[in-house]
Amino acid sequence: MGNTDSRYPPPAAPPGPAPVDLAARVDAFTADFFPSGRYTVPGAAQRRAVADGVLGALDGRTGEAERALARAGYRITGFTEAVTGRPVTEIAETGATASDDGGTGDGRGWGRVYLDRSARPAWSVQVPHPASDVRTEALGVELFRAVPGGVLVLAGAHRRAGADGSSDVAHRSDTVFAAVVEALTLRGLPGIQLHGFGAASLPGRDAVVSSGAGRPGPAAELTAAGLGGAGLVVRRAWREPGARLAGATNVAGLFAAGLGVPWLHVELAYGVRADPARRAAVARVLAATVRGWDADQQGRRRRSIT
Repeated sequence: MGNTDSRYPPPAAPPGPAPVDLAARVDAFTADFFPSGRYTVPGAAQRRAVADGVLGALDGRTGEAERALARAGYRITGFTEAVTGRPVTEIAETGATASDDGGTGDGRGWGRVYLDRSARPAWSVQVPHPASDVRTEALGVELFRAVPGGVLVLAGAHRRAGADGSSDVAHRSDTVFAAVVEALTLRGLPGIQLHGFGAASLPGRDAVVSSGAGRPGPAAELTAAGLGGAGLVVRRAWREPGARLAGATNVAGLFAAGLGVPWLHVELAYGVRADPARRAAVARVLAATVRGWDADQQGRRRRSIT
């Protein structure tokens, strides 16, 4: 018979791991991204191993995922995200400079992936130029938090860190970033890729929205209208042939266009990215775009069943 005397309360359960603030973790990771930083070009087998590991983790095949990732020097870490309370999986390098608190860099500059495990994987947000396109990484986190079922793909080095442009993952297909994004696109996951520009590059504009090499669809119009409604001056790239900052040569956009998978290229002025309130407004608009994609996917699944 158990002792119910209040003088002898049962021992307290051991505390679980503390929740992780993803924004702080990403800030720590990208804190030392400079043009003088380190970047090593991955081999084809390493790129494939990371992509296979990400897909395995998405499918819940954890053992397979861990074995694939280990071949490329990657690991899986799970935690509860502090702001959303949702379970998140981090896929990151196990390099000598990787640390338990998320910073500073991972050694070879290949990048990280975060999976929201609270819902079926349905979409991705891609950040190819963290730190160099200032605060696009922060916007990526805000959007990832806004809609369950997201995959956040982060480049692992400054865009000018590698020789001959090798670390500019938006324009190179021989990167871990490209391998992961292509694997997600082959699964049919639509994506939003975030970029930034300086005021001198496009005076008088706050944002450029495009579908890259693809044809603009309802999501592009919805996004441009939403950003305009949030007070931004928006260029719709499909209305201006040859427009700058349209992402027409972006490798992820080219790949998505070839498969007919929805993909958006969103360029934002520094003044928008650096202002927390304006950045939050952009995140809300992009979240509405993602929810529209999810509604379309659910509708297609229902029609295929009936």
